[in-house]
Amino acid sequence: MKLKVLLLILLLSTAQANLGTFKGGKFIYPETNKPYTGNLEVLNKDWGDNAVEFSKDYVNGVLHGTESTYYQSGKLKSVGTFNQGKLDGVITGYYEDGTVQVTGVFNDGIKQGKVIHYYPDGSKQLEQFYNNNESDGLHRSWFENGKIMQSIPYSKGLVHGMVEIFYEAGGVFERVKYEYGTPKHMTTYNEDGSVAEQKGWLDKKLIERIVG
Repeated sequence: MKLKVLLLILLLSTAQANLGTFKGGKFIYPETNKPYTGNLEVLNKDWGDNAVEFSKDYVNGVLHGTESTYYQSGKLKSVGTFNQGKLDGVITGYYEDGTVQVTGVFNDGIKQGKVIHYYPDGSKQLEQFYNNNESDGLHRSWFENGKIMQSIPYSKGLVHGMVEIFYEAGGVFERVKYEYGTPKHMTTYNEDGSVAEQKGWLDKKLIERIVG
């Protein structure tokens, strides 16, 4: 999923962010007083002379093309693409040594599909699924030793199904049954697998009928 940085090929010209202004949602370049087209570099003077922290492509004053961010060392921190001002395509974040830290997908500004976070050694830390910006599907996280930490099912943005939390050494710590965001029943386990506690929740409407 790595994206090649093609700024040296794609940029038409370069400007510094502190030389322009935004008007009507568009970046206006002062030398022309018109919406800017080209590559815009944002410098961090605390890092030293000509130290670039952000690099963005604009077309007619609107983000369109590649946007990159950098560490103080000059190493690439993240890269993604914009289409007419909206995130579109694969977004990738990196650790300073160049290994991938996170990847995600946007479609016309909307988070869509799989988002994966990685530990520095390249193993998965977190995996999430989205549909039209809403959590949808099984979200899982892992300990650094590779064992599963959590498993959380989502449907239409709400927790729905059996949530499982695990001990780092392995084995289930807790299970909670959810119905569209509402917890129904919880079981907690000791490390040897025996049940430590059980708890249930009554539906509010049922409670109202019982109480009267």
